[in-house]
Amino acid sequence: MDPRILRSGAFAAFAAALSLVIQFVIGLGIGNDFALISKSLDAARMTQFFQSHASALTALMTADDAFATAYALAFIVLALDLMPRAKSLAMLALGLSLLTAFTDLAENSLMLAGIQTAVQTQTLDANVLVLLFWLGQMKYLAIYPAALLYAIALWDSERTGKILALLFVLFPLIGILSIALDALRLAQGVWMLVLLLAGGIFLWRQASEKTAQV
Repeated sequence: MDPRILRSGAFAAFAAALSLVIQFVIGLGIGNDFALISKSLDAARMTQFFQSHASALTALMTADDAFATAYALAFIVLALDLMPRAKSLAMLALGLSLLTAFTDLAENSLMLAGIQTAVQTQTLDANVLVLLFWLGQMKYLAIYPAALLYAIALWDSERTGKILALLFVLFPLIGILSIALDALRLAQGVWMLVLLLAGGIFLWRQASEKTAQV
C-alpha cells in the first residue's frame, strides 16, 4: 500500500484521539450530568439537561462528529492494510466499523435535534430518548466484534501489531463490563484513546517500513 495512505490513516487515528480528548474536556465542564447522555429515559429530566447545557452539548456533538469521521477513515486504512493477509476478516471488520461510525453520526444528529427541540419548544418526546439509547448501544455492539476481528487479523504482525491486537481484544471486555459497572465508563473512554494512539503508531510504522522498501 502507498505509504501516504498509511500515514493518512495514522493522522486520522491521531485526529480521532484529539477529538476524544476534547470531548473529555467538554464532559468535565458539564459535570455529573454528563452520565445522563444516551442513558436516561426521563423526558422531563433530559429536557432540563438539554436546556441547561445546550451550548456545551452542541460543542460535544460537533467534536463527536469529527471523532466518528476520523476513526472511520483510520479503520478504512487499517482494513486495507490487513486485506492482503486476512481479506475476509478485514472486510467484515471494516463493515462493522463503518456501521459504528454511521450509527454514531446518526446518534449525534438526533441528539442535536433533541437539544433544539428542548430549547425551542420546552418539551422532549420520550421516544427520542429511547432511540438515542438504542443508537448508543448499537454503536458499541457493532464495534466490539469488529475489534475482535481486527485483533485476529493483526496477531501475526510484528510486536507493535501484537500490542494493538491485545488492545483490541480488551476493548470489548471493558466495554461490556461498563454496561453494568458505571465506574468503568471512564476506563472505556481512556481505553479508546489508548487504542487510537496505538493504531496511529502502528499505521505510521507500516508506512515507514513501506518507504524503506522502496
